[in-house]
Amino acid sequence: MSKDNSDSLEQEELEEEQEDEIEEEFQEPEEDPANVVFENGKGLVASEDADRLSQQGFYGTRIDGNKLELEPVELLHLIERKRAIASTPSGEHVGSDYIVNSLLEEDPDLWIRYLVFRDLRSRGYAVRKGFGSGIGFRVYARGDKPGAANAKELVYVLKEGVPISLSDLDLVTKTAAGSRKDLVFALVDQNGEVNFYKVAQSTLRDRSGDEQ
Repeated sequence: MSKDNSDSLEQEELEEEQEDEIEEEFQEPEEDPANVVFENGKGLVASEDADRLSQQGFYGTRIDGNKLELEPVELLHLIERKRAIASTPSGEHVGSDYIVNSLLEEDPDLWIRYLVFRDLRSRGYAVRKGFGSGIGFRVYARGDKPGAANAKELVYVLKEGVPISLSDLDLVTKTAAGSRKDLVFALVDQNGEVNFYKVAQSTLRDRSGDEQ
């Protein structure tokens, strides 16, 4: 974007700490993987496994009967880390490919969003699903727990080669400003690499100092 635009993008890698510090913060004990039922596009975890996934890893949302409901990206992440085994309601074991393919029609960008989710989690951040206006994720400051603190940043996911319209850009910046959170664009390139860009709002002034 040129310097004449009111919104400017400034590339910013999300703050990184030493790998050993991140591992220490998110260190999880070795344990048997949780059993997850994949149904209606969500992962359902019984109460006996729900506590450790929710408390130790900040995954999922509590639902009736003390069960845990996982978003698809959360389930994919747990499967990749060998912390969950997924199956259909009939008991057939399924993997990541099955989950992505079964949701392909209604959520064609699931894998793209998963790459962003995985990258953020690998940096030690707690991540929750976003909300309207195309916001993909809410990201919490390191050490903050969802439910006990508010998210610090909103992440909007972009694919390389797919532009964002000015109307969408205006909408997401207003959404972030209205919620008093920083807006970050996560751009996934054709190789699956993720780069983060922080969106900063600036005010242009003419030579007299008046705002434009």
